[in-house]
Amino acid sequence: MKKITYVLLAFIALFVNSTAYAVEARVPATSIGQALQSARGKDNFSEIKSARFDVKKKTYNITYLTKEGKIETVKISKINGKEVK
Repeated sequence: MKKITYVLLAFIALFVNSTAYAVEARVPATSIGQALQSARGKDNFSEIKSARFDVKKKTYNITYLTKEGKIETVKISKINGKEVK
């Protein structure tokens, strides 16, 4: 009887875990490629220097070189894909 209970608990845990992953997969998110395209769309964009992801704030921090030779950083939200000020 204990073995059947353990097997049933394992199946229930597997079902709950897979359902949680499926729900998380449906949340819209911005990919790093889309974030880089947003940075490249800037008027004074010249070259990308670095791109990092901030896990706590859920933002992409993209540093790029401007046409004037300055270095600027843009933060783009992973949640909605818009620039964070």
